[in-house]
Order: sequence, then C-alpha cells, then structure tokens
Amino acid sequence: MVKYKEFKLGDLFEIQKVKGINKSKLVNPNISTNEYDYVTRTSLNNGIESTTDFVCDVPYNEPNTFSLGLLQMTFFYRERSWYAGQFVRKIIPKFKLNTKIALYFNTIFSRLSKVLLSVLVRHVDNVFRDSKVRLPVTDADEIDFNYMEQYIAELEQQRLAELEQQRLAELEQQRLAELDSYLKATGLNDYGLTDEDKKILAYKPIFQEFKIVDLFNVVNTHSILKSQVANLENGNVPYLTAAEGNNAVLKYINCPKEWIDEGNCVFIGGKTMVVTYQEKDFCSNDSHNLALYFKDSRYKSPLIQQYFVGSVRKALSKKYSWDDSISKAKIRSDSVRLPVVSNTKNLDFNYMEKYIRAIEKLTIAEAVKYKDREILTTESLINKM
Repeated sequence: MVKYKEFKLGDLFEIQKVKGINKSKLVNPNISTNEYDYVTRTSLNNGIESTTDFVCDVPYNEPNTFSLGLLQMTFFYRERSWYAGQFVRKIIPKFKLNTKIALYFNTIFSRLSKVLLSVLVRHVDNVFRDSKVRLPVTDADEIDFNYMEQYIAELEQQRLAELEQQRLAELEQQRLAELDSYLKATGLNDYGLTDEDKKILAYKPIFQEFKIVDLFNVVNTHSILKSQVANLENGNVPYLTAAEGNNAVLKYINCPKEWIDEGNCVFIGGKTMVVTYQEKDFCSNDSHNLALYFKDSRYKSPLIQQYFVGSVRKALSKKYSWDDSISKAKIRSDSVRLPVVSNTKNLDFNYMEKYIRAIEKLTIAEAVKYKDREILTTESLINKM
C-alpha cells in the first residue's frame, strides 16, 4: 500500500520572477530548428506562443523547470530552455527532475490553480511556498520518486493502448463506410434474394461435358518478369501472377502495349492452378499462365465468365499441381461440365447468369452481416473509451 506524507512546496521548489521580453524581440520566430520556447500567460499549447533563436542581452531560463502563467494560473513543465513574456513565474525544483517526475508534479500543481486565482498576484509567490501537498514516500519517509516514475509510465502505457484502440476503431469505421458507399455506388446494396433467385438456387440443372478447346481459344500469356516491371511507374494495368488472392493481381503498372494480354477471359496460373476472371486487359508474369477466351462473343458477359471460372477450377484443380502443371498442350484433352438447356446440347447461359447473380447476392449479404457486426463492436469499443 502506498504511503503518503505532506510537504510544503517551498521546501521542494523555488519560485522566481523572470525577465519578460516582448514578442518583437524574438529572433527568427517559429523556425523548426529553434532551440528556445517563448512562453507567455496563455493556457494553450503548453504555454508556448512561439519559438525563437538565441536572444542577445536577455538571459534564458534553464530547462527542467516549470512556468506559471499569472493570468490563468496555469503550470507547465519546461523541458527545453525558454524565454518568457510578461507576468510569468519560474519554478525551480530543489531535487533532480526528469520528465516523468515533472508530469507527476504538473498534475499536483494544476490543483493549485483555483487557490492562486483567488489571491492577488503579489501574494502568489508566498501562497505557493506555503501550500502543502501529499506525496508518496518510502519507508524512510523520503519522497518516493521511483513510485512517481512507475505511476506515470503505467498511465502512459494505458493511454497509448487507448489511443491505439481508438485509432483501430476509427480505421474500421472508415473501412466500413467505404464498403457501404461502394455497395450503394455499384447497386450491390440490393442483395435481398427474390423468389426467382431462390428458384435458381434450388434448381438442379442438367450438366454435360464439353472439351475446353471446343469452347475456348487457349493462349499462353506473355512472360513479363518482376525484374522487368520493377522500375515501371504505377498505372492501371493489372500485373498478374499465379499467386492466390487479390484476383491474382500483384500490383497495377504502366504497362507497355506490346506486353499486354487481352482481358475478358478466364485466367489460369499455370503452376498453381489459380483460376480467375480478368475483366480488363492485363500483363502476365509467366508464359506458363493460360488465358481462355470464349469463342462465342455473344455470351462473354462477366457473370457467365465467372461461372466458367468456377467450372474450370472444379474440373482441373485436382488434376494439376506444381510438379505436374497445366499447359496449352495438356488442356486440349481436358473437359468441363456445364449446364445445358433441357433436352438440348445448348449451354444454358440464362441459368449461368442468374445463378452467379444469386450467389453474388448471398456473398454480399454475408459481407453486410459482417459489416453490421463490426459496427456494433466498434461502437461498443468507442463507448467504453
């Protein structure tokens, strides 16, 4: 249990008048390299109205002291050397002072402000000296400076943790707001399933196998190494790799035209079998990668292409591996199962589009549920601060 004892401030500190200077005497005020603070009676900005270079013929006040502005009776710890304006006192400790101990005493001094405001300015010095404060002491009844330092250090860590929590909460709110704006701007905020959507999800289509090369023109992409794009400026052309995640996009570059592959295709990472839909023209890192272009241009909509992505991934992902990777030659013998119109061999493009649209709504609904949960969590955290 912490033990406390009363001390007279006059036994611990000296309070002195200081030579005040007008602001017009400051040298190169408010330059970032200035070594001296200019302290006035203001209660803002830790009492600092400006900074200054060395002022000739005016003694500066040493660091590791306190200033007292006599207008509002505000105390501030002075970590740097400083000059003063008018009506400022200097408080000098009679013991070794560091930043944490100074912050502890600054809190104690702030409690004196109301007392000092109630007396005439000419009595401030004596009232300060005669004021008594309770301080933690050791078993030997000496001031426990170690306790003060530990106490302030714990408060600092607690405050840093609170600020970090608040920063993360604000970032999460910003991210969720951006998601909400994106859903509204793209019209994806209308994610409720219609009766037709439910019927599509419940429908069991008839599938038929098709040779991939009968449906798609298969080409090897360009092989543009990372070292070749390292010095390119950022741009709007996706630079694709076989890596999973972020739709295979490593970054966006300002890509030379001769390196670009046409988009609106199914993209296969040759070594990893990562299958994605690439809506825009792109630049590829490896000629082992394949681009599949659907032959019937009437049905190359993004939704149908996304259905193809899932079907190709399901058909081929377990067949190929890093050691036995897919190639333009090997894929000639591969097939994919796709839905067909009943009693025909015609691909059911209408079903594909409606199915993907319904799946898209389900995915968005899950994202919105997550967003709503995060908003509640964020609000709860902020309310606890």
